[in-house]
Amino acid sequence: MNEPFFKSYLLERNFLLDDIKDLSDAELNTLNIETMAALEEARYQYARVEDKTCGDAGPVFARMKIAGYFQAAIKLELATDD
Repeated sequence: MNEPFFKSYLLERNFLLDDIKDLSDAELNTLNIETMAALEEARYQYARVEDKTCGDAGPVFARMKIAGYFQAAIKLELATDD
């Protein structure tokens, strides 16, 4: 099974969930912003798909889930920094 990854355009690299614990505060905040935007965009796109069983829905749903995983991991990491 492949671990989900997030391609960051702002930080110019791919991240695995395990990478989050090793990020600097600046990188973590940048990735947080980028994943929030990706999650919002994916939710919007998924809501516009009328037939959730069609082929178009699958990739959008996957992007939404992966961005959600990264958001949860980032929130946990930010909470442990306090």
